[in-house]
Amino acid sequence: MEPSDQSSRDDLAELVAAAQSKDVRERCRAVQAAQEWVHTREALAPAAAASLIEAIRPALADSSPKVVQGALELAGTLVERLGDALSPHFSGLWAPILERLGDAKPSLRERAVELAVSGATLAVPTAEALDALRPGFEHRNWRTRESCLLVLARTLAALEPGGASLSLRPYVPLCARLLEDGAPSVREAASSVVALLYQSV
Repeated sequence: MEPSDQSSRDDLAELVAAAQSKDVRERCRAVQAAQEWVHTREALAPAAAASLIEAIRPALADSSPKVVQGALELAGTLVERLGDALSPHFSGLWAPILERLGDAKPSLRERAVELAVSGATLAVPTAEALDALRPGFEHRNWRTRESCLLVLARTLAALEPGGASLSLRPYVPLCARLLEDGAPSVREAASSVVALLYQSV
């Protein structure tokens, strides 16, 4: 049996407050506890989702890799649980997701790519998601550029043929320029994406 609504709201309020603590260990525990809290709920109210997103946003930009990883995992769980019902609250996450796409830690970059793809295919309209990530294709950080290419490739692969129309023409020149990028991995990713784009446009 789930806790009472009032108890549930109190627990959530405590988690959100703890996620904003100055103590990194407390922030880490709060994000882990939030994940457990979500798993114990059969349903998530919109207000609860909004509160959790409020806690996740600063956690995604945290200086602690453990806090960031927990936040990425929690955000991914929310997307899986709520799908497009999360759309009104998800827009505020794109900026920190974009920064995590350039993270120096490969595991965090991969988590960020997974979250961006989930967001683009389950939570918000794909065109809106790609537009939010568009600055990343010209980002000064080569890891961000590579990750954005990976997000685009995986998003296109996840879309059902004949689904909602998506204008990909603006991404052709963006990706084509990256064929001459200074980073070899970016050039390689761009080559794969450009081939996909020419098949799709």
